[in-house]
Amino acid sequence: MKSIVVRTFARALTPFILIYGIYLMLFGPLSPGGGFQGGVVLASGVILVLVTHGRKKVKRLTDHVESFDTIGTFIILLFGIVGILIGGSFFINLTPYRMSSLVFLDIIVAIKVFAGVVVLAVFFFEQGVESC
Repeated sequence: MKSIVVRTFARALTPFILIYGIYLMLFGPLSPGGGFQGGVVLASGVILVLVTHGRKKVKRLTDHVESFDTIGTFIILLFGIVGILIGGSFFINLTPYRMSSLVFLDIIVAIKVFAGVVVLAVFFFEQGVESC
């Protein structure tokens, strides 16, 4: 994208998109939203920078984003297995507070969704650049 107006607008809008994604992720159990919605909104902020500024601006993040997906899967399985080992069930609340386990799981789901959407966007972006 060569337009200075679009780049400036994207640069100004991206922090607000990321903050809103974090808000959705953290307050998901209390309001509409949650891990999936928060992860998609966080990914949309990164995709906005990817489209307007190119892959060089997000290269450091996108090089390691696939490991976020793997780590998220491992933590979700670990959280479930610990619940089984304690004697409860899969995804039992491990803390004395009612919503803390839900917030933790929302954060992990948001990381997984964020990683998946960013990986797909980078893949499609690179395919489009190669075809031009």
